[in-house]
Amino acid sequence: MAWRKLSTIFMACALVALAAGYGAGSSKTSLPTGVELATGGPLLEYFQATHPGQEAIVYSRADVNNDQGVDLVVIFRAGKENNAMLAVLGFPGSYQCTNEVPAPVSDQVIQFKDIDDKPPLEFIVQGRKGTNYGYAIYRVEGTNLEDLFGEGMKDCC
Repeated sequence: MAWRKLSTIFMACALVALAAGYGAGSSKTSLPTGVELATGGPLLEYFQATHPGQEAIVYSRADVNNDQGVDLVVIFRAGKENNAMLAVLGFPGSYQCTNEVPAPVSDQVIQFKDIDDKPPLEFIVQGRKGTNYGYAIYRVEGTNLEDLFGEGMKDCC
C-alpha cells in the first residue's frame, strides 16, 4: 500500500514538473518546421560557410537581438578538446556572426529565457567537461555575445 502511494506521489510530481517545463524557455518567434528544422536552414548554412570544417554540435533558434527575426545560437567543435559558441544573426537580406565564446565540451543545452522581462532575450548554456559542470547566461548586445553571469564554465569549456 505504501509503495502504491509513493508511486502515485512520484507520478504527480513528475507530471507537474513536465507541465511546468513547457513554455518556460519558449521564444517569442515562430520556429521553422519540417525540412528547414531538420537541415538547419539558411542560418546554419551561413555558419557552415563562414566556419568551414567546424562541426555544429547543438543549435537552437530564437530572436536573440529583438529584431523580430529568427537567429541561431550554435555550439560547435573548435578543436579536439574544446568547443565554442556564437550566434548567427538574421538581418533582412543578410546574416552576421557574433563573437565566439568558449562552450561546454559535452551534454550541451541551450535554453532561451527572458530573465529580466525586457528585450533582448537572454539564453542559458549549460554542459560539462568530464565531471565538471557549468552554466552561463548570455545576451546579444549589438553583434556581441555578452556573458552576464555564470558558474563553472571555466572548468567545463
